Amino acid sequence: MLTLFPHLKDRLGYLGISFAGGIGALALAWEQRIRLGHLNVPTFGHQPLRLRLKSQGSADSVQRFYCQQRKKTLKVLRYYDAATAAKYIRIPMHCACAEFDPCVAPPGQFAIYNALPNDKKLFVLRAGHFSYPEQEQQRHELLKQLEDFFAPLSLTT
Repeated sequence: MLTLFPHLKDRLGYLGISFAGGIGALALAWEQRIRLGHLNVPTFGHQPLRLRLKSQGSADSVQRFYCQQRKKTLKVLRYYDAATAAKYIRIPMHCACAEFDPCVAPPGQFAIYNALPNDKKLFVLRAGHFSYPEQEQQRHELLKQLEDFFAPLSLTT
């Protein structure tokens, strides 16, 4: 991409929600071209905890597989823990983690945020993957924070 768009060098940011948030944490630990990152209700955080907390979606599938193949599951999952990877992220990060989430257990989301070693900002959502009365208001607040957070990457600065 930088070959085609060299003017974007040092102006790349990453925004990932849910699955893309967890994958983003895994990638940002090693990707050196990204300058700022945002993870919103990221999954894959603290895999041992993720195996124990009630959840819908992919975590539920992993839990069912774990009941059948414990050793194999643990052997593979340790390489795909976004909270472990987050320890190696060296860029400023912004995270939106939910107090309640039926699909991505909140302790895993907060484990990713807590593992970030450097400059980090937290936006606490009332819920993730779930509708709630203040959702639109929180969405606007989060978008304003993200606009400010990513402003240094703007081509006009």
